[in-house]
Amino acid sequence: MAKLGGQMDHAALKKTLRRDLLAHRMTMTHEELIAKSRQIFERWRNRFSLKRIGFFHAYQTMPHKHEVDTTDYMDFVRERHPQVHIVVPVVDEINHVLRHAYVHEDIEMRKNKWGILEPHMPVDFIHPLQVDMVIVPMLGFDNRGHRLGYGAGYYDQFLALTRPACIKIGICFEAGHLTTALPNEPHDIPLDFVVTEQAIMRFNPNFAI
Repeated sequence: MAKLGGQMDHAALKKTLRRDLLAHRMTMTHEELIAKSRQIFERWRNRFSLKRIGFFHAYQTMPHKHEVDTTDYMDFVRERHPQVHIVVPVVDEINHVLRHAYVHEDIEMRKNKWGILEPHMPVDFIHPLQVDMVIVPMLGFDNRGHRLGYGAGYYDQFLALTRPACIKIGICFEAGHLTTALPNEPHDIPLDFVVTEQAIMRFNPNFAI
């Protein structure tokens, strides 16, 4: 676990944490990224059921930021749960929000300017209210389920529009587990679960684990 250090305003503290956690993540080797991402996926796969999931939302990995890889999640859903619809986020730069594209194997995906795969052909978009489970990216998290993202606020806006029954699962390397509470604002949406290579943590008592 990482510790928060020093007294500073919330914005400066989050900026410092983002810098430090990302710098630490970038020290991981390709082999470590693959192994730990796989461990996180296996914990998720063995614990969460998709039987009642209609729309499964997962981010597209940014390799240059050493994110937890989500490729296994997409493959697992397509192979084992073909009845589940896969949804990926698409950045709407004009309105500064995420849009949510329903994708299938025939949809051509290309990298955008940030190196993130996005649909390169017409797709159907769904409303956040339709999402039943979402895999959330992050740099770090605390013991209350509050996440530290990249600071753009896209996911806070998105998660605020989901139903209470939507299962919000963060995936993060254990190095991002903070021992001290993150400063949070009223618009911050806590996660229901966080999965690391070492454990699954539940933060919402309304969901079983």
